Amino acid sequence: MRYLICYDIENSKNRTKLFERLKDFGLLAVQKSVFYGELSRADKLAIKELLSKYCAKSDKAIIASVNLDFNDTLGYNKECFESKIYEII
Repeated sequence: MRYLICYDIENSKNRTKLFERLKDFGLLAVQKSVFYGELSRADKLAIKELLSKYCAKSDKAIIASVNLDFNDTLGYNKECFESKIYEII
């Protein structure tokens, strides 16, 4: 399933750490605090744990299941929203 993950974290150090960790999941950073991509159920749960770790009480985050259509975007190329298929060797 594809997800959009958005967050508003005040602490710069935590925000940067979360940004780097989300990239490790193969998610696409579509904006500074917005990621998009395909996640397994286990990955989604792991990301929820990361959000709990890096977000303070006053911070906010959303994980929303979405299916973005390239035609509904501006400034992105189509390849950004296509599924990437990886082969395990």
